[in-house]
Amino acid sequence: MPQGEGKKAKSRFVRAEDSGHKGAMDLKLAGSVHPIDLIVFDCDGVLLDTMAAKIEAFRSWVPEAHADQRDAFMEIVMHGFGKSRTYHIASFYRELLKQEPDPAFLVAEVERFTDLCEPLCAAAGWRVGSREFVEACRAAEVPRYVLSGTPQAPLEGMLASAQGTDLFDVIIGSPPGKPESMERILAETDTPAHRTVFVGDANADHVAALHVGAHFVYFPSEAPAPIAEVATEVTDLRQLLVETE
Repeated sequence: MPQGEGKKAKSRFVRAEDSGHKGAMDLKLAGSVHPIDLIVFDCDGVLLDTMAAKIEAFRSWVPEAHADQRDAFMEIVMHGFGKSRTYHIASFYRELLKQEPDPAFLVAEVERFTDLCEPLCAAAGWRVGSREFVEACRAAEVPRYVLSGTPQAPLEGMLASAQGTDLFDVIIGSPPGKPESMERILAETDTPAHRTVFVGDANADHVAALHVGAHFVYFPSEAPAPIAEVATEVTDLRQLLVETE
């Protein structure tokens, strides 16, 4: 994954000087300041304002022969954001139609959804404050990962359309699931969980952070709130920043 090119901007924000890691910064989490060495971002509804497009694409995907199941399917989708599109579409057949989809058919249906979804998402911009927060993290030389339930190729395409690719060190799509990917990220970066933050907007994101013991920042979107209580909630990611005097 290409690193961001060009001259690094001077950070206006506190660098954690007590860390043995090269890149670290202080963030306001759970009512106090914590030194952080690694930040993991969900994409849809956190970095990019794509949630409305994703919701519309799922509604449009429902086969007309089963239009009476659209509302029930959207309940599954809304309470499962953060999980893969394959998971959602398989759930439509398994949970609502009580059918086990043939693997090749399931792949074709996921591709049909992708054809509906990607043109809608391509026009989406950044959520307010998200790009500026990522740029502050880059200026502090803190490693930045994207971890999404979207498949790899469409995920990379969305970030490229938003001119965001070079802001991140690694971009990880689905599969595997987010809990497994969080394990891998921490292992590969040799970063302790208590110095890691996962920024998400859905229960699946919170579950992935809890799975490894990382800090979680809840950035609400159209997705239902996490089931368990969250310690840090923001309406703009810049609220996490600790400004210098």
